[in-house]
Amino acid sequence: MGSGYAWQDRARLHVVQPLIVMRRTEILWAALAMLVLSACHRAEPGAAPSWSAWSSYAGSNDSAQFSSLKQINRENVAELEVAWTFDAGTTPHRLSPLVIDGTIFVATRGGVSALHAATGEERWHAADAIAQYLRGLAYWQNEAGTERWLMLVKGHELRALNADTGAPIADFAGDGKIDLRENLGRDPQSITRVATMTPGRVFENLFVVGSAVGDETYGGAPGDIRAFDVRTGELVWKFHTIPHPGEFGYDSWPKDAWKSIGAANAWSTMALDEARGIIFVPTGAPSYHFYGANRPGDNLFANSLIALDVRTGERLWHFQSVHHDIWDYDLAMGPKLLTVARNGELIDAVVIAGKHGYLYVFDRETGEAVYPIEERPVPASDVPGEVASPTQPFPTGLPSFANLQLSADELSPHADAEEVAALAGRIGIARNEGLYTPPSFRGSVNAPGSRGGAQHGNGAVDPASGMFYMAVINSPTIPKLEDRKDFFAEHYEQASAAEIYLTSCAACHGVLGQGQPPLFPSLQGISERMNRAQFADVLKQGKGRMAAFPNMPAEQVSGLWSHIGEIRGSAEAAMEVPSRDATPGANAAEHRYRSGYHHFFTSDGLLGPLPWSSLLAYDLNNGRIVWEEPYGDVVGLAARGVTATGSLFPTNSLAATAGGLLFSVTNDQRIRAWNRDTGEVLWSAALPADPGGIPAIYEVDGRQYVVAAATRDDRSTGGRYEFAYIAYALPETVD
Repeated sequence: MGSGYAWQDRARLHVVQPLIVMRRTEILWAALAMLVLSACHRAEPGAAPSWSAWSSYAGSNDSAQFSSLKQINRENVAELEVAWTFDAGTTPHRLSPLVIDGTIFVATRGGVSALHAATGEERWHAADAIAQYLRGLAYWQNEAGTERWLMLVKGHELRALNADTGAPIADFAGDGKIDLRENLGRDPQSITRVATMTPGRVFENLFVVGSAVGDETYGGAPGDIRAFDVRTGELVWKFHTIPHPGEFGYDSWPKDAWKSIGAANAWSTMALDEARGIIFVPTGAPSYHFYGANRPGDNLFANSLIALDVRTGERLWHFQSVHHDIWDYDLAMGPKLLTVARNGELIDAVVIAGKHGYLYVFDRETGEAVYPIEERPVPASDVPGEVASPTQPFPTGLPSFANLQLSADELSPHADAEEVAALAGRIGIARNEGLYTPPSFRGSVNAPGSRGGAQHGNGAVDPASGMFYMAVINSPTIPKLEDRKDFFAEHYEQASAAEIYLTSCAACHGVLGQGQPPLFPSLQGISERMNRAQFADVLKQGKGRMAAFPNMPAEQVSGLWSHIGEIRGSAEAAMEVPSRDATPGANAAEHRYRSGYHHFFTSDGLLGPLPWSSLLAYDLNNGRIVWEEPYGDVVGLAARGVTATGSLFPTNSLAATAGGLLFSVTNDQRIRAWNRDTGEVLWSAALPADPGGIPAIYEVDGRQYVVAAATRDDRSTGGRYEFAYIAYALPETVD
């Protein structure tokens, strides 16, 4: 196996053989080329997924988000009707359904339900089984099919349910659970967050899992990738994403960084090539994600695509998309496996897209880039103690898919004029040198933004034709570093409620508690939405993107509750233009500078530039964007006749089919079917709530279904809706 794009190779141009640009007048040419070149296929892939079921997260283990079913197609999709609905209760969820042997598994009422996939009738319900923001389940069965388990995570525990009854597997791993805080080289009791919201992958009797440890603070748990034996719970192998002494990449960190620095974790979707026994794992930023003076170096294996032998955990090759990340540019969208036609041969490839607006394509076996990658100079940091990487990797031959710069004249024309002027003022004084402008004390424009670009669940492929489809988010930010102390358990009693709030809450919820809807809710008027006990539970356990604070003393919790209740202010006041004269204190390298996300939101939740999200199609056989269209609307603007803006922050949104369609769900509470060849919307329907998971596509007794999970609340308004799973199908024929 080749070593791929290793961190110490950054001085050279990463190339493959000379490129041949295929002439193409129709999208169907790619499929024709696949047939012509099939005799030249140098790889021996073995059995490929059938893509006719939906039995793994994102449809199949290769993360394709693709269905080979084509009963529903471009010619008849407009005839879709509701086949069944299921009331999901009042608890919001983001779980993407699984469908196995005529049963669909979904999240409902704080637990898991098994439904008849053709009727929606509930077969069983396991109460209080999962955390609210779990994105999916994994499925395992023994060779005889006599034992069928659902694998899931609640809190820091990996558990299993009987897929036939919903009952917990009492002897799973010996005592019914695996504590994910263990085997990380830290005191398990010191680890406050290690749960994974995205399910791992099952291969034979192995369950490979990452973690969501939180990179919003300094320290935290390391993001080790681990494989457990499903039957015994034994840890079979572990890959250190922050290398230990003697391991490859150790010298890309300070000495013994693995003991104190956290994250570099695999929180997104993994892709598994079962025939080759390779698992492709994307990782996120190290902690802390906006300032890295405590971790000089490139920081392998953060922000990396890592190809591992799934049986042993051995690294086969890797690619680091961002060196020394100080922008929170995780690889958030899971990698996809597909075959592309290049240089007269078919290449079994893996494609991955980043938050920062670039796409990379690699040979699965060797790690060689299908489209060359070169290192280019990027701006230096002006913050004392920070040493930004002098270069970053840029793919060539593939156009970027997002806005990489932002100027004041690109701000939303639909927002309040005074607010837009205030945002323009912030842009005017901030550093604004394009992609990779480092965070600074006066603010730095960051586009497409750490919540933009390629996000979780927003990609799908046609594995055989080389086509890649993705929903892109444009959400620029202005990170602005400030000198703030971190308060840990031993410091809470010495800190005032105001200090704790500014340190632990203001980065997301704002200095005045105004929030940054729709991503981060306002805390103003919080006592009208929850009581003190509920507030304490959220602090202890965490929620969604929010980290847990389990060690905060009750007195400080009470003080924080009172402090938040006394916050007064407005979004306009919180947008005060930062001073040009902000300067750091002494010994800056030892400081723990922090920044909020500082989105370009206005008080009505709008931002700039347009479109806020778009749907596009890449032909990876020739490196071209075939079409691009706005991706949905904003409900309030659409009611005023303003459309084609793109919806705000769509995630878990896309699935492709062999019927020539893309099914998508967006935060304007709609499901749509798009023509894969042109981007034209062929059908749409209203949903009763925001979508929570990737649409599931499956067949029962010869009838094809598409299920939308309308199971998430709208955080921008605090609204509550009728959460439901809705199945669509063509009308049944009458004999």
